[in-house]
Amino acid sequence: MDLRTQLTGLDHHAYLLIGGDSLRVELISILEKKFKVATHGNPDFDAKQYENFTIDDARELKSLASLMPVNPGGKRIFIVTMNAITVEAQNALLKLLEEPAEYVHFFLIVPSAHLLLPTVRSRLSMIGNSGQSENESVGLADAKKFLTMMPPKRLEIIKSLVEDITKEKKTKQDAIDFLNNIQSVVYGSKGSKSGKQALETIEKARTYMNDRAPSLKMLLEYVALNI
Repeated sequence: MDLRTQLTGLDHHAYLLIGGDSLRVELISILEKKFKVATHGNPDFDAKQYENFTIDDARELKSLASLMPVNPGGKRIFIVTMNAITVEAQNALLKLLEEPAEYVHFFLIVPSAHLLLPTVRSRLSMIGNSGQSENESVGLADAKKFLTMMPPKRLEIIKSLVEDITKEKKTKQDAIDFLNNIQSVVYGSKGSKSGKQALETIEKARTYMNDRAPSLKMLLEYVALNI
């Protein structure tokens, strides 16, 4: 079932979609044509894209969502597209999703559902092609296996991944997805307290990956040796 068919009405306050920029464009088109939402020059509509959604971004979103609609009786709609999100930001986002104002609707677009903590996913209504793909399932299994390996074996995996990226068989996004899957496994098995050090290590590496010319090998090896 496609996105247009699934989104029959704005019945939920928070939606989860798996995809990227093309899905964001499709969603905006549906909101315009099907729900008559003005997406240009409308102070009650906001669509932003983030490489890494941080606690500061979550606070800004919370502040914007607390405002009453400029158009009386209208809705405030936020589309948030992200490639990564910190655990700290997710905890802040969780509080926002638990007690949303009745006039607010959030659409979160992420490359993989595993990017989000289970507690956050549970507060979102999944629409579009949001089921777990075969690649996502394999990626999660690979992450679990990686965490059971000794450091030398982990470094071999990292070397292979970096070589594939260098040869353009894979991209930096594959490295980010790899870290996202590890984050999901660590959080699922240890939680935010016991897994704090590992989660912070992953977030630090993922943040530096957004630099103009990051050393993927160094960052991934840092993660492999410190989680």
